[in-house]
Amino acid sequence: MSQVYLLRHAKAAWPSPGQKDFDRTLDTDGIEAARILGQELRRAGLKPEIVVCSAAIRAQQTLEYLDLEPPFVLEQSEKLFSGGPDAYLMAIRMAGLEHENASSIMLVGHNPMMEELAIALAGRGKPPSHPNFESGFPTAGLAVIQFDGPLAEIRPGTGTLQAFFSPSTHH
Repeated sequence: MSQVYLLRHAKAAWPSPGQKDFDRTLDTDGIEAARILGQELRRAGLKPEIVVCSAAIRAQQTLEYLDLEPPFVLEQSEKLFSGGPDAYLMAIRMAGLEHENASSIMLVGHNPMMEELAIALAGRGKPPSHPNFESGFPTAGLAVIQFDGPLAEIRPGTGTLQAFFSPSTHH
Protein backbone atom coordinates (compact mmCIF):
# COMPACT_ATOMS: atom_id res chain seq x y z
CA MET A 1 0.00 0.00 0.00
CA SER A 2 1.44 3.37 -0.94
CA GLN A 3 0.30 6.97 -1.26
CA VAL A 4 1.25 9.70 -3.70
CA TYR A 5 0.56 13.34 -2.82
CA LEU A 6 0.49 15.59 -5.87
CA LEU A 7 0.70 19.24 -4.81
CA ARG A 8 0.57 22.11 -7.24
CA HIS A 9 2.47 25.15 -5.95
CA ALA A 10 0.39 27.87 -4.33
CA LYS A 11 -0.61 31.08 -6.12
CA ALA A 12 2.38 33.07 -7.34
CA ALA A 13 2.78 36.70 -8.26
CA TRP A 14 3.08 37.55 -11.95
CA PRO A 15 6.70 38.01 -12.96
CA SER A 16 8.03 41.52 -12.72
CA PRO A 17 9.70 42.89 -15.85
CA GLY A 18 12.86 40.94 -16.58
CA GLN A 19 12.10 38.29 -13.94
CA LYS A 20 12.33 34.65 -15.02
CA ASP A 21 9.26 32.43 -14.59
CA PHE A 22 11.47 30.15 -12.47
CA ASP A 23 12.03 32.96 -9.93
CA ARG A 24 8.38 33.95 -9.36
CA THR A 25 7.44 34.10 -5.66
CA LEU A 26 4.18 33.36 -3.87
CA ASP A 27 1.73 36.19 -3.39
CA THR A 28 -0.09 36.75 -0.07
CA ASP A 29 -3.02 34.52 -1.13
CA GLY A 30 -0.58 31.76 -2.03
CA ILE A 31 1.21 31.99 1.32
CA GLU A 32 -2.12 31.80 3.17
CA ALA A 33 -3.35 28.86 1.06
CA ALA A 34 -0.14 26.90 1.71
CA ARG A 35 -0.41 27.54 5.47
CA ILE A 36 -4.06 26.43 5.53
CA LEU A 37 -3.26 23.32 3.49
CA GLY A 38 -0.48 22.43 5.95
CA GLN A 39 -2.99 22.68 8.82
CA GLU A 40 -5.44 20.49 6.91
CA LEU A 41 -2.79 17.82 6.34
CA ARG A 42 -1.84 17.77 10.02
CA ARG A 43 -5.51 17.54 11.01
CA ALA A 44 -6.05 14.65 8.58
CA GLY A 45 -2.89 12.91 9.78
CA LEU A 46 -1.40 12.92 6.29
CA LYS A 47 2.38 13.04 6.25
CA PRO A 48 4.65 12.06 3.35
CA GLU A 49 7.90 10.23 4.06
CA ILE A 50 9.59 11.62 0.92
CA VAL A 51 9.12 15.06 -0.64
CA VAL A 52 10.39 15.82 -4.14
CA CYS A 53 10.06 19.53 -4.80
CA SER A 54 10.49 21.51 -8.00
CA ALA A 55 13.55 23.76 -7.86
CA ALA A 56 11.37 26.78 -8.82
CA ILE A 57 11.12 29.42 -6.07
CA ARG A 58 7.30 29.29 -5.84
CA ALA A 59 7.35 25.51 -5.28
CA GLN A 60 10.07 25.82 -2.61
CA GLN A 61 8.07 28.52 -0.83
CA THR A 62 4.88 26.44 -0.99
CA LEU A 63 6.67 23.60 0.77
CA GLU A 64 8.15 25.99 3.33
CA TYR A 65 4.75 27.48 4.26
CA LEU A 66 3.14 24.01 4.33
CA ASP A 67 5.35 23.43 7.38
CA LEU A 68 5.28 19.62 7.16
CA GLU A 69 6.16 17.70 10.29
CA PRO A 70 9.63 16.18 10.15
CA PRO A 71 11.17 13.78 9.53
CA PHE A 72 10.97 13.41 5.77
CA VAL A 73 13.49 12.99 3.01
CA LEU A 74 13.66 16.14 0.86
CA GLU A 75 14.93 16.19 -2.70
CA GLN A 76 14.96 19.10 -5.13
CA SER A 77 14.28 18.39 -8.77
CA GLU A 78 14.92 20.60 -11.77
CA LYS A 79 12.90 18.04 -13.78
CA LEU A 80 9.70 18.93 -11.92
CA PHE A 81 10.07 22.42 -13.39
CA SER A 82 11.17 21.56 -16.91
CA GLY A 83 9.86 18.02 -17.47
CA GLY A 84 6.50 16.60 -18.46
CA PRO A 85 4.20 14.15 -16.63
CA ASP A 86 6.61 11.30 -17.45
CA ALA A 87 9.36 13.06 -15.48
CA TYR A 88 6.96 13.30 -12.51
CA LEU A 89 6.12 9.60 -12.69
CA MET A 90 9.82 8.74 -12.99
CA ALA A 91 10.56 10.87 -9.88
CA ILE A 92 8.03 8.80 -7.91
CA ARG A 93 9.45 5.48 -9.10
CA MET A 94 13.09 6.50 -8.58
CA ALA A 95 12.37 7.69 -5.03
CA GLY A 96 10.57 4.39 -4.41
CA LEU A 97 13.65 2.47 -5.54
CA GLU A 98 16.04 4.60 -3.47
CA HIS A 99 13.88 4.44 -0.33
CA GLU A 100 12.38 0.95 -0.43
CA ASN A 101 10.77 1.19 2.99
CA ALA A 102 8.94 4.44 2.23
CA SER A 103 5.27 4.14 1.34
CA SER A 104 4.37 7.79 0.74
CA ILE A 105 5.76 10.57 -1.41
CA MET A 106 4.77 14.17 -2.13
CA LEU A 107 5.61 15.92 -5.37
CA VAL A 108 5.48 19.72 -5.27
CA GLY A 109 5.28 20.94 -8.84
CA HIS A 110 3.41 22.64 -11.63
CA ASN A 111 0.51 22.41 -14.02
CA PRO A 112 -0.33 21.04 -16.53
CA MET A 113 1.88 18.13 -15.41
CA MET A 114 0.19 17.73 -12.00
CA GLU A 115 -3.28 17.54 -13.46
CA GLU A 116 -2.26 15.19 -16.28
CA LEU A 117 -0.44 12.86 -13.89
CA ALA A 118 -3.27 12.85 -11.32
CA ILE A 119 -5.82 11.95 -13.98
CA ALA A 120 -3.52 9.29 -15.45
CA LEU A 121 -2.70 7.68 -12.10
CA ALA A 122 -6.19 7.76 -10.59
CA GLY A 123 -7.61 5.48 -13.28
CA ARG A 124 -8.62 6.42 -16.81
CA GLY A 125 -12.24 5.27 -16.64
CA LYS A 126 -13.03 7.12 -13.42
CA PRO A 127 -11.65 10.66 -13.40
CA PRO A 128 -11.85 12.24 -9.96
CA SER A 129 -15.30 13.61 -9.31
CA HIS A 130 -14.15 16.66 -7.37
CA PRO A 131 -15.70 19.65 -9.21
CA ASN A 132 -12.63 21.86 -8.81
CA PHE A 133 -10.49 19.10 -10.20
CA GLU A 134 -12.59 18.75 -13.33
CA SER A 135 -12.24 22.45 -14.05
CA GLY A 136 -8.49 22.26 -13.60
CA PHE A 137 -6.02 21.61 -10.83
CA PRO A 138 -6.06 24.79 -8.73
CA THR A 139 -2.98 26.39 -7.19
CA ALA A 140 -2.31 24.81 -3.77
CA GLY A 141 -4.48 21.89 -4.91
CA LEU A 142 -3.44 18.53 -3.49
CA ALA A 143 -4.50 15.12 -4.79
CA VAL A 144 -3.86 12.13 -2.52
CA ILE A 145 -3.82 8.93 -4.57
CA GLN A 146 -3.54 5.45 -3.08
CA PHE A 147 -1.95 2.39 -4.70
CA ASP A 148 -1.87 -1.30 -3.77
CA GLY A 149 1.80 -1.79 -4.66
CA PRO A 150 5.06 -0.07 -3.73
CA LEU A 151 6.07 3.38 -5.00
CA ALA A 152 8.67 1.93 -7.38
CA GLU A 153 5.95 0.02 -9.28
CA ILE A 154 3.32 2.74 -9.66
CA ARG A 155 1.68 2.70 -13.10
CA PRO A 156 -0.99 4.86 -14.74
CA GLY A 157 -4.56 3.74 -14.15
CA THR A 158 -3.80 1.78 -10.96
CA GLY A 159 -4.47 4.39 -8.27
CA THR A 160 -7.56 5.51 -6.38
CA LEU A 161 -8.15 9.16 -5.53
CA GLN A 162 -8.41 9.17 -1.75
CA ALA A 163 -8.72 12.89 -1.07
CA PHE A 164 -8.51 16.21 -2.85
CA PHE A 165 -7.75 19.44 -1.00
CA SER A 166 -7.97 22.87 -2.57
CA PRO A 167 -8.04 26.39 -1.15
CA SER A 168 -11.72 26.81 -2.04
CA THR A 169 -12.64 23.80 0.12
CA HIS A 170 -10.95 25.33 3.16
CA HIS A 171 -13.18 28.39 3.56
